Amino acid sequence: MSDAPIEMAADKTALKELKAARKEQIAAATARMKEQRRAVKAIKAQLDGAELTVPEIAAATGLPGSEVLYYVATLKKYGEILEGPKDGGYYRYRLGQAPAPIAEADPAE
Repeated sequence: MSDAPIEMAADKTALKELKAARKEQIAAATARMKEQRRAVKAIKAQLDGAELTVPEIAAATGLPGSEVLYYVATLKKYGEILEGPKDGGYYRYRLGQAPAPIAEADPAE
């Protein structure tokens, strides 16, 4: 006979206990993710139809410049914003197209 139902019940109990023990850490991580989404949304909203520098974005969103720079670098890395011409010591950024998913090669070809 198989012990699968007993093992599944034990796994569920262990998972439930683990979630209860880490409740505070899970809540903190969830709050950080929500804050990151809000920050990215605010940055993208400012860049919608405009080309702005990092200090201009920071002033418009109320976020610290270092945080804006971090998000801008990340968004640039993934192609969601594009770097424009340099304005003094800063580059201007604008919204770009999200990169298209990479198509897998058809094994039949």
